[in-house]
Amino acid sequence: MPWIILKELRCLWTPCMPRFLLPSFLQQLNQRFLVFLFSVLGLASFSFLLLFYFFYNAQLAAERTEASQAVSLLLKSSLERAMLQRDLPGLRAIVDELGRQDKISDVRILNPSGEIRFASRPDQLGQQAIDLMQSFCGECDPDRMPLEPQARFVTVENGSERLRTFHPVRNKPECMQCHGSTVTHPVNGILLVDHEAASIRHKGLTNILTLAGAGGIVMLLTAMASWWFMRRYVMQPIGQLNQASRHLSQGNLDTRVNLPPGQDEMTRLAGAFNHMAERLQHNHDLLQSRQQFLQGLIDAMPDGVRVIAPDYRIVQANRSYAEQAGYATPQALCRQYCYQVTYQRDTPCPPTLRTCPLSRLNQDQPTLRYMETLQRRDGSSLMTEVFAARLPPDAHPDHPGNTADDFLVVEAVRDLEKVAHYSHEQKLAALGELAANVAHEIHNPLASVQITLQASERILAESGQDTHELGEYLQLVNEQVEQCLDVTHRLMKLGTLASVYPELLDVNTLIRETLSLLRFEREQQGITEQLQLDSRQPRIVAADNDLRMVILNLVQNAFHAMPDGGVLTVATGKEAGQVLIRVADTGQGIRNESLPYIFDPFFSQRPEKTRPGTGLGLTIVRSLVRQHDGTIRVAHHQPGNTVFEVRFPDADSPTEEN
Repeated sequence: MPWIILKELRCLWTPCMPRFLLPSFLQQLNQRFLVFLFSVLGLASFSFLLLFYFFYNAQLAAERTEASQAVSLLLKSSLERAMLQRDLPGLRAIVDELGRQDKISDVRILNPSGEIRFASRPDQLGQQAIDLMQSFCGECDPDRMPLEPQARFVTVENGSERLRTFHPVRNKPECMQCHGSTVTHPVNGILLVDHEAASIRHKGLTNILTLAGAGGIVMLLTAMASWWFMRRYVMQPIGQLNQASRHLSQGNLDTRVNLPPGQDEMTRLAGAFNHMAERLQHNHDLLQSRQQFLQGLIDAMPDGVRVIAPDYRIVQANRSYAEQAGYATPQALCRQYCYQVTYQRDTPCPPTLRTCPLSRLNQDQPTLRYMETLQRRDGSSLMTEVFAARLPPDAHPDHPGNTADDFLVVEAVRDLEKVAHYSHEQKLAALGELAANVAHEIHNPLASVQITLQASERILAESGQDTHELGEYLQLVNEQVEQCLDVTHRLMKLGTLASVYPELLDVNTLIRETLSLLRFEREQQGITEQLQLDSRQPRIVAADNDLRMVILNLVQNAFHAMPDGGVLTVATGKEAGQVLIRVADTGQGIRNESLPYIFDPFFSQRPEKTRPGTGLGLTIVRSLVRQHDGTIRVAHHQPGNTVFEVRFPDADSPTEEN
């Protein structure tokens, strides 16, 4: 039993019992220590008292047995003397007197056959009491009856307990005349004396209780002293360590443990904890600075950058990609699924329908380049070029790979509209610079010629001679030079960079001036020009150069659609507070399957007879129109009737006051 109790107690402090199965009052270590301490001390005290009780009872029984045997021997001597003298009344008197002694219940003398011959209680005389002898001698064969005295605790009929002594009266030579030979009759009789056992038990119990009380006081004092020691030198430091660990786990890296100076284990443990916290804070600060450097590094890149984990989650992104996807900060993208951000899907993209780097990239193909249409949060789309590459899974500490086939994907996402815009700006800058230089080169000689002609006219007029015909020729030359100067002025306007400050523009005038620059190309292709300009002189607020480029690209796009000639119609108007510009041609039209992609960068669909294009013209037009809060759409796209419709806010339309 003690071993079972010890095993159950051990389970309270070892992993054999889960912590959630412990009672609520045993969740704290100091409470568990008190319960354990009291359990161990109680078990040890109980075991000690139990052993003491048995040994003490045995000692008391042995002492009482010795005393009883001494009395029995005295009684036996008196009995033998009375029997030898045949003094039966004296023997009865001895038995009666002994039976009246304090703490002696019964005194009986039995013959070997079990009959009571003498008794302190007269009602027992003559009774057969073989059962009284059986606990000492079994079947009590007279020839095999024990010859040495014995003592045992027995329970009598009324339930009381007694100490019974069994003392055989041996046969002696002087008794052989009456009882026969000692060989056949070794025992003449049995003396049974019953002593009260209650006094023995009571004395033992009293001593046990006294000892238990003293042990309880000692146990209580020991427990209190142990609890104070544990609380002072173990529990309080552990409590501080526990609190500091919680603060540390919550991100308070400046947490430290303050214990009194010393050299014990708890002080050394606190010192090790503080050293660990300092190293952790230092490494965290270093990691954070490196993370900020890395984030700043990728934020400085003009292209969008994102890193995708094997579970399709975005673990890193830069500011450019956040702007491309329509998010305020790169942090808002972290932990989101790539298919959710790119295509607004709830499930991963089917590899057969979409280009998925996680499915396509492997050790044989570590890089991948493809075109992708990014579906932004506001519903708009963005044409991008993606360059994807594999990264080892340990490149990002928060997303280690589970298998050797797991890897991270880093993507560089390039906005093709910006590429087209930058490419066009670079081209325009070069063309503008060339046009401005050419215009200046032409303008200066023409200006000198014009001045010379004007001086010649003045000289001829002052000479008084008849030079009428020569004056007409000079006037004609002057008009042609004036026309050339007007063309150079228009060319220089087209070549100048766009102003950051929009201005009020006359749409009809800009259309006439831009189309005049394309007259030679139009006539070479056999294209007829029709102008349907609104007489109300529509005006918009925009950059002069930007509007000229919109008209120029739309008209050139119409020229490319009519390689064998046709009709170009440019119309303006006003509608619902907007200025409307329509550019129509009678060319080949736009196929239905190509219509959704005509504004995408690098998409081109020119007739076979024309020179292949870059696919940037309509992309540039849409970008410039959007910059000035305008819209562009294809109103008709059938062969022989293709119409592009551009709308801008009307500068002369009254605005509603809030």
